Amino acid sequence: MVGVKNNRRAQYTQGIIQQTVLSLLESKPINAISVTEVCAQADVNRTTFYRYYTDIYDCVASIEKAFVTSLNPLEGATPTQALEHLLTAFYEDKKLSNLVFVEGKTKLLERMQALMRRNGPEPPLIDDYQGTYIGAGLQSILKKWVKDGMPETPRQLTQIIIDTILAKDLDDLRDQVL
Repeated sequence: MVGVKNNRRAQYTQGIIQQTVLSLLESKPINAISVTEVCAQADVNRTTFYRYYTDIYDCVASIEKAFVTSLNPLEGATPTQALEHLLTAFYEDKKLSNLVFVEGKTKLLERMQALMRRNGPEPPLIDDYQGTYIGAGLQSILKKWVKDGMPETPRQLTQIIIDTILAKDLDDLRDQVL
């Protein structure tokens, strides 16, 4: 039906715009992507773009929200299982991986963390500084993983992240420093 916001044509058009933005993110930063460029590549006019999104950042936010909503989290999973599940979904949609490079403009990691908190067991108590440190570290690990072409499986990367957070294998170094 014409005029219905979520009809098939509207969904198709939004999908084309989103795929175009994700494709452009493979070769350039978000602040270098213009609405005009997206419209030209997606073969839609600017009015159509603005019918659905206020700007490129709004389009990216829509992509992130849809991705996180589609994850179908594991009920009662351990934090390790939840992390591996999230990384697997990310791994299976490699174009989305470019969203980790949208500095300060993406809420993807925050949304993923919130999803893990909502659906997993009660996390161990950590203070704000520890949470900030772990979040920044997780983002850096994800960036390296994506930049390197995701050579590790989600299971391997989950173990790397857990080992890093728990400072595994640092006892010898700790003894040398202290």
